[in-house]
Amino acid sequence: MGNKKELHNWSSELSESSIDFTQPDIMLKLIATVDSRGWPHLTIITSNRAIAKDQVVWGRFTDGLSKKHVLDNPKQGIIYMTGDMPFRILQLKIDFTHTKKDGPDIEYFNQSNLMRYMTYMNVYKAYYNKVVAASSVRKLSLGGIAMGIIKAMMAKGAAKTKLGEKRLNPVGYKIFKGPINPKFIAYIDPSDGYPIIIPCVQLTAADHNRFVFSPSVLKNDLGNIPIGCITAVLGMTFSLANQLAKGTFIGFKKFRGIKLGVIEIEEIYNSSPPLPGKIYPEIFHRPKVTDFHL
Repeated sequence: MGNKKELHNWSSELSESSIDFTQPDIMLKLIATVDSRGWPHLTIITSNRAIAKDQVVWGRFTDGLSKKHVLDNPKQGIIYMTGDMPFRILQLKIDFTHTKKDGPDIEYFNQSNLMRYMTYMNVYKAYYNKVVAASSVRKLSLGGIAMGIIKAMMAKGAAKTKLGEKRLNPVGYKIFKGPINPKFIAYIDPSDGYPIIIPCVQLTAADHNRFVFSPSVLKNDLGNIPIGCITAVLGMTFSLANQLAKGTFIGFKKFRGIKLGVIEIEEIYNSSPPLPGKIYPEIFHRPKVTDFHL
């Protein structure tokens, strides 16, 4: 599956223990899709679990781009990550196959701890997907995360851009700058066109225009990101406030003698309700006409 380095063992189906791993309601569950430009897009979809060795189902309860993307390109990447320490992850590559508007899976999601008391929204459509490849369940090194955070804090001052604009707004800057906030990087695997999602807690904002990260955790995974590719970076707080930024990975550079991966921010997407959508670059709106002349 890897491009430059062997990542880890992938299988064509899920083991029984991996199926069990995807079941908890309280867990980080992200889906990466491919947009019309061939760029990765990341979305948090917690109504999401494996129901067989070769099948995953996730539920729709709000509108968003991911649901549109899979209709045009069925290829997706998924990551499941525990919310308590030590963090453990499971990565998948899947193909969208079909939807249903009723049935036991929709009922299951709506009876979950996250959805059962929701009076203003429910899962109303289930998206079924075939498992193409599944990783093993892996633990993330807490020591490696801590070391990466320290290295980024020491070197990020030298990694600042000299751009006059501030692409990340104050909310996004605060999310990505948070040293222990969960963050994830997605890119398109050039060998097969499927997105891969990598957790990268140690990633931080060097300034409002650039992300940096130490390869102190999942070194081979991060080292496999192709230089020059577009990445999607999702950051969130523990209250699930989140923002998505997309930009070019320009490789690993040394700042103050410390090796950091560098992503130049090019586009920012607000993932949170009430109005998901692109917020950078700003979309031009024609001024409202209030003065009429014949």
